[in-house]
Amino acid sequence: MPHSTIAFIGIGSNRGNRKHNCREAVRHISNILDTAVVRRSSFYETEAWGKENQPDFINGVVVSKTLKTADDFFTALQQVEKKIGPEKESTWGPRKIDIDLLFFGTRVIDRPGLKVPHPLLHQRRFVLEPLAEIAPDWIHPAMGISVQELLKRLTDPKKVFKI
Repeated sequence: MPHSTIAFIGIGSNRGNRKHNCREAVRHISNILDTAVVRRSSFYETEAWGKENQPDFINGVVVSKTLKTADDFFTALQQVEKKIGPEKESTWGPRKIDIDLLFFGTRVIDRPGLKVPHPLLHQRRFVLEPLAEIAPDWIHPAMGISVQELLKRLTDPKKVFKI
């Protein structure tokens, strides 16, 4: 896809058939117009982060190329979330699917409704482990360091198991 942007997308589920929900998210992302999924991490079983009294998650990262703008791509990802599962019960609470735009090329976007890179990705083992599996040398555009270095510096004690 000439003139496309590489986007990294975090996916996660801790309700229902978690692996199936994540696979469905990948399938729907690959069906977004002017977008192609080019790589996917392994799935990881992860402890809940932020709001801990809930079931463990299955998490992974998808790499896609898209011709869409950041805003249009983010909107398309939100539509995928709505297709797969009902709204989240609460912030960081249980959900059938959660989809986060982690990186959109090397762009740094900070405005209401869209923050890229994802503002918490560098604090979350459940994001950095699968991200490091498929893109260890990717440089965080706002922090100027690689995903692998972010993982080395991470203090998040949560358990993450490749499945």
